[in-house]
Amino acid sequence: MKNKSKFMVGTSLGVPVLLMASSAAAQTNPDVDEPRQPVLAEQIEAEPENTIIVTGSYIRGQREDGAQPVDVFGQEELESRGIDSPLEFIKSLPSVGPVLGDSNQYGAGGSQGVGSINLRSLGRERTLVLFNNRRFATEPGDGAADTNLIPLFALDRIEVLKDGAASTYGSDAIAGVANFVTRRDFTGIELAGDYEFVDGSDDNYRVSALAGFDLGVANLMIGAGWQHRSELPTTARDFTQVPYADNPTGFSFLSNPALYAPVGVIPGVGVTTVGLGVDGSQLNACEELGGIAGGFPRAGAAPLPVCRYGYIPFVNLIEEEDRYQVYGQFTADFSDSVSFTAEALYSHTELNDLGYSPSYPPVQGPRGPGSTNAFTVPARNPGYAAFLEQTFAPGTPPRLFTPVLASIVLGRPFALGGNPLDPRGGGNGGAVNNAWRISAGFDFDLTQDLTLQVFGTYIRSTRTAFSFDIVSDRYQRALNGFGGENCTGTTPGANGCLYFNPFINSAPGNPALGLDNPAYVPGNENSQEVIDYIRQQNGAVQAEEQYVADAVFSGESEVFGRRLGYAFGGQFRKTDFASDPINRFTDPDAYPCAVDGDRSCLDDPEDNNFPVGAFTFLGQYPRARLSQDVYAVFAEAQIEAFDGFEVTGAVRYEDYGGEVGSTLNPKLSARWQVADFLALRGSIGDTFRGPLPSDLSERGISAVAGIDVLGGAFKATDQLGNPALAPETALTYSVGAMVEFGGFSASVDYWTYEFEGRFTDLPIQQIARFVAPGSTGTQFADCSSPFVSFVVFEGGVCEQGVTTGSDISRVQTRTVNGPDVTTRGLDFSLNYRTQFGRAAVNIGANATHTLEYEFGDFEFNGLLFSEGYDAAGFANYDRAPGTVSKWRASGYANVQFEPVGLTWSTTFIGGVDDNRCIGTEFCAATPEFGGTNFGRRVKSYIQHDVFATIDLAPFSGIEAELQAGVENLFDTEPAPARLEYSYDPFIGTAKGRTFKVGTKLRF
Repeated sequence: MKNKSKFMVGTSLGVPVLLMASSAAAQTNPDVDEPRQPVLAEQIEAEPENTIIVTGSYIRGQREDGAQPVDVFGQEELESRGIDSPLEFIKSLPSVGPVLGDSNQYGAGGSQGVGSINLRSLGRERTLVLFNNRRFATEPGDGAADTNLIPLFALDRIEVLKDGAASTYGSDAIAGVANFVTRRDFTGIELAGDYEFVDGSDDNYRVSALAGFDLGVANLMIGAGWQHRSELPTTARDFTQVPYADNPTGFSFLSNPALYAPVGVIPGVGVTTVGLGVDGSQLNACEELGGIAGGFPRAGAAPLPVCRYGYIPFVNLIEEEDRYQVYGQFTADFSDSVSFTAEALYSHTELNDLGYSPSYPPVQGPRGPGSTNAFTVPARNPGYAAFLEQTFAPGTPPRLFTPVLASIVLGRPFALGGNPLDPRGGGNGGAVNNAWRISAGFDFDLTQDLTLQVFGTYIRSTRTAFSFDIVSDRYQRALNGFGGENCTGTTPGANGCLYFNPFINSAPGNPALGLDNPAYVPGNENSQEVIDYIRQQNGAVQAEEQYVADAVFSGESEVFGRRLGYAFGGQFRKTDFASDPINRFTDPDAYPCAVDGDRSCLDDPEDNNFPVGAFTFLGQYPRARLSQDVYAVFAEAQIEAFDGFEVTGAVRYEDYGGEVGSTLNPKLSARWQVADFLALRGSIGDTFRGPLPSDLSERGISAVAGIDVLGGAFKATDQLGNPALAPETALTYSVGAMVEFGGFSASVDYWTYEFEGRFTDLPIQQIARFVAPGSTGTQFADCSSPFVSFVVFEGGVCEQGVTTGSDISRVQTRTVNGPDVTTRGLDFSLNYRTQFGRAAVNIGANATHTLEYEFGDFEFNGLLFSEGYDAAGFANYDRAPGTVSKWRASGYANVQFEPVGLTWSTTFIGGVDDNRCIGTEFCAATPEFGGTNFGRRVKSYIQHDVFATIDLAPFSGIEAELQAGVENLFDTEPAPARLEYSYDPFIGTAKGRTFKVGTKLRF
């Protein structure tokens, strides 16, 4: 460890502009300039073969059934299926892998409240999200768009390009593009709202309002929306409450009741350890509070008695969340050849009460790294006397000899007794996301065949996120009676100084499970003042600003009697990223060592006094100011080489400067109309993704991870950037066929992505596996392993034959250019439309079959981190890319019998095998109950939804619509999986059967 100072881990603005513009500008008349107008969702529904799309090419006039695989979803289709959020739409796409949005801490990591789209399971950061054909707001420093910020109420359609598009759009479009397109020329007022009944929660609801004004030759549209999701606790779903013997993942041996080693004075011997016991064991407090009285194995010694506790009852499946969007859009014509567009969006997402474990397990204390014996409790502590009586039998040494203190061998401040500051006993946190996006520009008709589009876009996204952790130094002070912000003097428990009672006799019971504590002693509770003193926010305030300038020329001419469509232009992108610790405890510059005010841990890089920071578990967030400028030029050309055969070529040059350098990426696509009913298409291209500013920084963030070889115990991780990171590239190619006759249409596409230099983090699980091969944490560490350099041990050293896996305190990882990756598969689509008398019937289905997702050997700096593997059909819980189902499909049947519409939808997600179980008799084992195969095979999930609408206009004369539906009609539960919640959130849903009612009014 040489580098010891390393990082541990608006519309209101836009409306004046719009109003100023409205007095001088005019909207293009659709009758005058038909090709300029985006096609509306109604036309998409009625004439899909003639739909003009804007995604995938800057050349105007592209079709949905063109050379590139673009799917178009109109507003009416989304409404008929009851889709009420970008998240629900994205999850319905078979071509999309695991996505964020359900906001629980295990499924979303540190991105609670953030939505995403993950085409081809290539990672959310590899799918570019556009809003009206221009870039959208991203999660600060992450590079992935936050789809929860999109105003669904203002949308006309969504276009999804399932092919690499970096040659057109640049970095981030390596997997494909999702383009959210708003309505145009909207007039009138539209009010909408719906209510979803969710068993076990306070339900979900949303409201929105949209107004459009015809200003003669201009149009102004403004709207606002609010969506609320209620908290859904884990205790509301029985499938999350799995016994420890079956699924030990959500249990910890670092508990409360904790394991203590009391120290006393023995006459003639002196001060020495006089016993070992689990707090409250004389009253069976552990099991009465819902814990498991067990043992923690030790190499060459008898197991330690522990109280294992399940933290899942204290957390949530879905967090309470509120989302707000305000959107304004203005379009006008300055002349017959000059038009103007401006749009402004403000979005806000807040999660004010995230649920966590009552407290985190300590991985470090005032003396540095390590979980065992990190803290001591003096005998004068108010809870000490009751602790001795409740833990040790009369006549035993701890009761006989003069007590001095007790060392907390294995434990944490709050566990089975819960966090006293929360009604359900959970830990707390919060996250707030804001985004401002303003975009404006001009369209110039330079000649009859040449146009110029010039746009500028400003995006600012911010995120404040935190959870609470225990401050090591303050915790020890409070145990000693010197806690509290107003503590003065040298007398413990006096002059504003407070004690913290760590013993189980301070807790009335387990609030999450509604269990009473037989060891509770009234009056021994901890005050809010002392809890607030030892427990502080850990997190950061992050902001990212993007400045994007685009200039695109588009036109057509004749070459050898053939129409040649072309486009060329340039783009400048500037990104500024800032990150600040939320307080001084989270700041490694202000609080580098475990003891407040101490800076000795920075003095000698060779000693074992590490800069672990303030907290017992979480790391810190250094201040960061990062910037990146990207310049790009691009060109496209399209020609019908012979009748029915159309060829498009595109190339893009992008320069990142510095060590990253530049990249040139071409793409060729073609479409051949073989017969009236049959067309073939294909493409091949070199696509890329450049590193983010945060990827290049040597200072990173801290996180946590459950380590498999340590029995799932959570350890701190330090995630660092890499200034030498090169862009990742991928060769993508696809071939497909489209059939259409009568009311029937179908397509099949074969696609392949071949990655080189894929961005990835050094695999934490593999590092731990090489350093401490085993499964429980009691195994000895291999101190000779070269991977030891990525690990911090308790006490700062690794001693062969003494140090065990559980002594791992922190694991370091960094972003690198990882192994080659190849994924390939098939997309299927079919649709049939017909008319039976007055009834219009539309039946469709889409499916994606992932044939292969092959990773090469992972080598870095001469070390083999992992051998290659095929991820398709596996859960990949401990490796990239996460869950990859071989089959994902969706189907629907819609009947319109005016004024009633009925839609039946079905979603299928194929099952996967838990790769951690390969070659083993049991997937996991516990010291107390032996082996378990829980979740060895995560079975497939099928969900059926039904949704109905009725148009009230024929009955009331009012343009209104009533909506009602049932999601998960048969109340299908997700299959068991060996994860914290005992199910895979990317194969199934925890909501169960829900009922939805809504209405839409138009004036």
